[in-house]
Amino acid sequence: MFVVQSILLVVIIKAVCSLTCLSNEAKEDFEKSRKAVSDVQDNIGKVINQLNTMSQKIKKLDTDFKALGKDLRKTKWHKYNGHCYYYGSDSTDWFTAERKCREISGYIAKIDDREENTNIAANRPHSGKDYWIGLTDLKEGIWRWTYDQSKAVFKTWQSGYGAKGIKSNCVMINGIKTVWVDYDCHYRAFYICESNFCF
Repeated sequence: MFVVQSILLVVIIKAVCSLTCLSNEAKEDFEKSRKAVSDVQDNIGKVINQLNTMSQKIKKLDTDFKALGKDLRKTKWHKYNGHCYYYGSDSTDWFTAERKCREISGYIAKIDDREENTNIAANRPHSGKDYWIGLTDLKEGIWRWTYDQSKAVFKTWQSGYGAKGIKSNCVMINGIKTVWVDYDCHYRAFYICESNFCF
């Protein structure tokens, strides 16, 4: 065993002694290469840190979406055409209804067409009761949705409504029909919330 180790040591010493010396140019290239490798290693470390941070943010976002999903299921939202609708079980003025919808991650309902209006009205748990929606004319005669301030294109007014004057600025779905009435915003009625996120 000792003889084998001695022979191996002699072979290694001869190999090292037979190496040629590096020129100055080769040394500079070697140092540049080492620095480039070191820079790449540093950059990889930074990318890994950024990925870890991003991974943590994605996990938090996922947790938040799961919590929102539980809330949506718990509050019994009604799903229609990619949107969810929640029917408030308490009677309140329009401003409080709008605030309550935002508190549960929604907005007071925006109705874009006759089919949506019919579906929303048909699913009201308290048939025969009025429900606030998110349409107002704070500038008299110009009806806008509070969700995005867009002008209402679809309207389905009950006869004699839609131009009741400066004391009737908020809109609700009539309790008996599927038509709308503009009314005093301080009147107490049920309300409909909408969310773009459905589970």
